[in-house]
Amino acid sequence: MSTPSDDLSTTPGPRLKTAGIWLLGHAGRLVPILVLGLVIGLSWAALHEVHWRAVHVALDAMDNRWLGLAFAVTVLNVAVMGLYDVSAFAATRSEAVERWKYGAVAFAWSNFLTLGPFAGPAIRFWLYRPAIDRLADLEAGVLSISIAFISGLGAWVLAAVIVSTGTEAGSVAAAVLAFGLALAGVAAGTQLFARMRRYSGHRTSLPAVFALATIGWLDWLLASVAFLACLRSTGPLASPVDTIRLFFLGQAIGLASLVPGGFGSADAFWIAHLAAPVSTSTAALLVYRFIYYVIPWAAASLMLLSWATRRASKRIELARRSVAGLVGAGGVLMLLSTASPALHARMLVAEQTIPLLLVEASTITAALTGLLLLVVARGLARGYRVALGLTITILMLAAVSSILKGLDYEEALILSGLAVAAWSQSPLFDRESHGNWFEARDFGLAVLALGLFIVFGAFSFHLTPETFSRFTRFGYMFEGARFLRAAGILALAVIVAGLYLLLRVPVRFTSPNRLEIDRALATYGALGRGTSFLTVANGDKAIFTDDERGMCLYRTVGPYLVVLGDPAVRGSAETGEFLNELFALAGELDRTPVFYQVSLEWIPALHDRGYIFFKLGEEAQVMLERVTLDGPAGKLYRQMLRRAERDGLRFRVLAPEEAAARLPELAAISDEWLQAKRARERQFSIGFFDEEYLRRFPCAVVEQCAEGGEEPRLVAFANLLPGPGREELSIDLMRYRGVSSNLMDFLFISLLLHGKAEGYQRFNLGMAPLATVGQVRGAHLRERLASLLFQHGEHWYNFQGLRFYKEKFDPEWAPRYLAYQNAWEWPAVMTNVSALIAGGWAGIVLPKKGKS
Repeated sequence: MSTPSDDLSTTPGPRLKTAGIWLLGHAGRLVPILVLGLVIGLSWAALHEVHWRAVHVALDAMDNRWLGLAFAVTVLNVAVMGLYDVSAFAATRSEAVERWKYGAVAFAWSNFLTLGPFAGPAIRFWLYRPAIDRLADLEAGVLSISIAFISGLGAWVLAAVIVSTGTEAGSVAAAVLAFGLALAGVAAGTQLFARMRRYSGHRTSLPAVFALATIGWLDWLLASVAFLACLRSTGPLASPVDTIRLFFLGQAIGLASLVPGGFGSADAFWIAHLAAPVSTSTAALLVYRFIYYVIPWAAASLMLLSWATRRASKRIELARRSVAGLVGAGGVLMLLSTASPALHARMLVAEQTIPLLLVEASTITAALTGLLLLVVARGLARGYRVALGLTITILMLAAVSSILKGLDYEEALILSGLAVAAWSQSPLFDRESHGNWFEARDFGLAVLALGLFIVFGAFSFHLTPETFSRFTRFGYMFEGARFLRAAGILALAVIVAGLYLLLRVPVRFTSPNRLEIDRALATYGALGRGTSFLTVANGDKAIFTDDERGMCLYRTVGPYLVVLGDPAVRGSAETGEFLNELFALAGELDRTPVFYQVSLEWIPALHDRGYIFFKLGEEAQVMLERVTLDGPAGKLYRQMLRRAERDGLRFRVLAPEEAAARLPELAAISDEWLQAKRARERQFSIGFFDEEYLRRFPCAVVEQCAEGGEEPRLVAFANLLPGPGREELSIDLMRYRGVSSNLMDFLFISLLLHGKAEGYQRFNLGMAPLATVGQVRGAHLRERLASLLFQHGEHWYNFQGLRFYKEKFDPEWAPRYLAYQNAWEWPAVMTNVSALIAGGWAGIVLPKKGKS
């Protein structure tokens, strides 16, 4: 007994139906394979006769004048392709020149990888997105371009088939017929789509139809001329008209195959049917593909990269550094090439064609350009416009030198390509260079390059005493002596650069004067809330003010402009404009803004500008309303005060004028503290002993009563920083003598009680570095590494002890962050900020005794 399923499985109808549906669904994938296989099968006999040795011979024998004509026609053709967009997208808000650039680049890119305009929609949607209101504006334009493109090809194919005569009159007739057919095709195609409801509002006018038809007709005409020129470079053609007819038929086959660019299908047809020998035709087609497809695609890719980075500002720095890296690699290539012997066969040719003086001068020039490319690459990484101009000039000079010193045409091509690539990215390099940007690190790079040049050349030329004895001998084959002379000139150039750096007057940080500090403190009193800005009186930070809109403190170190703490801004609405002005200042100084110890309040504004955050730790803030000596809550504080009373300690606050009178005593305590800690003064985020600084604010002191009625002596001090509106009170510089283990407890509880009595809301105990950093599952790797340092780095810093000590005062912990622009910059940012706080690079690794 059979089941229904058995009946179904044995019936051929359903299976055939399923197979048919599958074939229809995959027809788009099968057509290219079928057409390509059919063309190759029909042309296999001809393709089998291609011999690559003969192709190589044909390539070497090509006439460069015809290849130059093919390249010029290709450039003109790409320019005509840009006119498609000028006509089709006239309804957008883009300018005609802008539409022409977009069209030329979109066609040049898509011709190689896809089918003419059929990949254009994706690119054009991205390019025109800011200039349209409705997606339909682009859809109608893309359809118009596709219609004109296909109509142009179809018109030329039909004309080539209909008009078979090869006479001049026949060629003119074919061209006229092709134009008429293109015009009819564009008119019919646009009319068809205009009748569709979706595009009822996008009827193409008669002038637009005529323009599109003309562009499509001219586009394919120029493509055929470029094809003809490439074939003509291999020798005279039997019938140029027949060659053009075969070109259009091959393009139609390529389009029907749906293979990108018609690669394979069109080429197989041409090789089989062109009158020239198959190896010669293959060589011509290789050159045609390279000139007409690959070169425009490469140039378009560079332009698209440039536009993409300009529209995504976060990628600009990466793009600049990528171009700089390529240029630097070109510099290394020139140094290694100059430090290597030339090919003997080429040197024999040079001996017959290039004067010896030019060979000698070009060798030295090549070495110098290699060195200069490494130096200007750093200017490119910073985005300098002048560095781009210098780079292109040096690259072209290096390319010429490569030819003249030993006919190294491969290097000349690479360097010329780098020059074109750098030029294509010129919009990335829009920054003005302020002052001389040749620095010590550039000199260090030059010294390393000189070392590389000498060591590599010594091994390449197998230097011997005999080589040195020929130092003054000149000749084409005395390459070792020529290398030594180039090395000597290069070393002299490096020495001159070093002397220039030594004799140049450096640009150093200038401390703000007393009047500037007074003005900044007065302005901050109306804008600010915290106390970190008050450290401006220490004179180690620059002041940025934006027309009463806001202000902040900063210092430059290395490539960074480091802002300390939260900027003070008049209102949240002013934040954006304030940051715009601050970033403009950073641009003028050629520095990247970095924000050190910013609070949660500033994270949204900086996040919107692409910043990345690293948690530095937490700041301890004691709410003074909770500070009491009464009840169980005040038990610990009462114990601290009783121990201090037993040790004879007394707390009081000196007015600024009283502190000024006792500066020698304060200096003695500071010196003793530095020596006991084997420490040196810090700066920027940590105050240092400065008499002018201590004269500005009240100073809390702890005195120890002496026995026998003698005057009490100072044993500790801390300068007070009273914040605006009595919102926050803190200390900055704190120094003491080790006379009592209870001294610091007494000082802090006395400060808390004093702040509460004076009406302040909170007391800032400062940072606990790396506290709670990287302790949450899923934290960034850099913060997990910092957590390991917090847990196991007590040998270098008392991370956990400091957190534990401040915890006894029951503070509220507020996170503080480092904000920087690129994740990979974290080590460089941390190192530079550490050097800034340490007072220099030596201060990071060489702590030493110091005096105030």
